[in-house]
Amino acid sequence: MGISKASLLGLKIFEPNSIHENDLDLLETLKFEMGDFRKEDSITKDTLKQKFLERVKVVKPKKEIAKKDAQITKLIDEFCQKLGKTLLVKNDETTIFEIKWDKIDEFCNTLRRIERSDERKIRGALYYLWRSGKTSISIKDIMNLVTEFKEKDIPKIIEKILKDEISSGLVAEFDGNVLKINHDVDDRLVWHYLTDEIEEASRRSPGEIEKEILELIDEGSFSATEISEILGIDEATISRTLSKLRKNEKIILSSFGKRGSRYFTTNCDNCPFGTTKPACRKKAISDIIDYFNTCFSVELSAHDFDEIEENQALLKIRRIVSLAKKEKNTKLERSISSGLSKLLGRAVDHSMKIKSKDKGKISVNIDSHISYLPMLFHLGLFKGAEKTRKLLDESMKEVDMSESDKTKIKKIVQEYSKSLSYGSDIEK
Repeated sequence: MGISKASLLGLKIFEPNSIHENDLDLLETLKFEMGDFRKEDSITKDTLKQKFLERVKVVKPKKEIAKKDAQITKLIDEFCQKLGKTLLVKNDETTIFEIKWDKIDEFCNTLRRIERSDERKIRGALYYLWRSGKTSISIKDIMNLVTEFKEKDIPKIIEKILKDEISSGLVAEFDGNVLKINHDVDDRLVWHYLTDEIEEASRRSPGEIEKEILELIDEGSFSATEISEILGIDEATISRTLSKLRKNEKIILSSFGKRGSRYFTTNCDNCPFGTTKPACRKKAISDIIDYFNTCFSVELSAHDFDEIEENQALLKIRRIVSLAKKEKNTKLERSISSGLSKLLGRAVDHSMKIKSKDKGKISVNIDSHISYLPMLFHLGLFKGAEKTRKLLDESMKEVDMSESDKTKIKKIVQEYSKSLSYGSDIEK
């Protein structure tokens, strides 16, 4: 999901130790104690001071604010100056105004999430130091900002962070004492390498999660693990939601996968979208027939879909052909197509080895990784191999070659084409 701009700027301005000092208490005062003031876009600093003292007295009765009135006033003013730098408020001598209440709540929640995790605390400190201009960060630099850690604990956490982020593109090295981040200081990607994991996997409500799951599995069969990876929500939450949907008969178990994985799809007999099974099928088929007629002048009929039993399969096909109509010559679409062609092409080259051994012997080895190609790319690869085989068959009729040699070539190409068929079992 990634961390918000408001939280990124807040973490740049407020030192990591703010969690244990009065800054977080003041943020929570703005979040929880302002009542009807939150309907306005400004409050006086005296009001903030009063509400802050009331909150501390109730929420933290053992915590003494052993400061004189002038010192507390100075504390409030310094806090408002920092908050002003985050652009969440504007600050003058007596008032904060143009208050972005929702963004303040968001930043406050981020600090509380950091408080609950050692790794998040270190990530917050690394980000703060990076934004201050440091590209080489020592253990002592971090300890000065996160004072409750022992020196021996920090390297383990940094190594864990690097293990996760280097695979995503962060270029960094750590010798046990100094972390060197090998990016330009203005590289904004570093912000996200360091902070995105501070955010929890999901901030969606249960209703939103149910809706996203239903929309996903209405066009396919997915396991809890796959749904978790696609939606970016932890698997425990997905499993609980699936159990609820299954209990309410909104989804059904469609099949079992490898190692006992269970795959679910929507229940057409109790459609979660309020559509009857025949009406859903009729509409999907009609849209697909119209696409083939309009785009290819290919006439299809309802009988062409007899072998496609599941409505969900038809809905997925309809989604694919609907997107196929999209303009493909925009700058963005050209970038997508060229990028996919290059990246997936490398995957195919890596998974497919064609070698000539002795004279007249050619080996074609295709490993199981080919099955991870996106479905349409895989189908295109298979169809291309089939057409190549037919072209080769026709070409060999014009070539002066022995029948035995022609048979050998045809057999090699046929096996190659067969091994590329979508859903084929390729031995690992």
